[in-house]
Amino acid sequence: MTERMQKQLVSLALKKVDQLIQSYSTDLDLQVGQNVREFFQLCLREEKMLYDIFSTLKRKQTNADIEWNHGIVSVNQKEGYCTITYVNKQFSLQHDRLFELLANTIEIMREVLPLGTIVELDPTYFKPDKNNTSPSKVVITGRFVSPKNYQSYFPYVGILYPVGEIKAGAKINFTAPLIKRVIHRGYQDEMEEAFVFLMKQEFIVEKDLNSIEFSEHDMSKLQQEMDMELKVGDV
Repeated sequence: MTERMQKQLVSLALKKVDQLIQSYSTDLDLQVGQNVREFFQLCLREEKMLYDIFSTLKRKQTNADIEWNHGIVSVNQKEGYCTITYVNKQFSLQHDRLFELLANTIEIMREVLPLGTIVELDPTYFKPDKNNTSPSKVVITGRFVSPKNYQSYFPYVGILYPVGEIKAGAKINFTAPLIKRVIHRGYQDEMEEAFVFLMKQEFIVEKDLNSIEFSEHDMSKLQQEMDMELKVGDV
């Protein structure tokens, strides 16, 4: 990711942070809102740290100390609230609100792989053939796919390598955490960066959508649909 693109994404992420803070404004103290914005302004480029906090929340871990460039971020969860302590400052937010802020900023700042990229998917979660335990290779053929009747989207869609799309509709929707390894990167230029920026702006900031990995409701719905398809296939 170029420095120019990263700066654009930081601005976009802060716009989303401001949007969310504004939506909480009826019962959010002004100083808390300022501290929340300052915190994200400081840490948007530290994707690993953001994801570590997100994972702490998801695991419902009571306390955690996470390293970052400015020292240590302390996370404390209690009775539906999460307190973040950083650079001798702190703020407390409802768990769901901090989860929402982290999900949106992580997804905005996360790199999007270009078309034509070949990735290896984690066999723990993706097994097109239950008798084959080796990782599957997938060629990325599309990004930002929003299924009908879902309030989220898939960052990637692809086809199996080297067989391709054997039958119509035999495409694979997947998210960034399923990618175990990037084998080959596709072509990337300024047009690619502009496309990714505009799609993130449209999906995340304007339409309030996010990657399906951050939606428990949509993930549960997807799992139910997959289970039904498996049952039909077994008949």
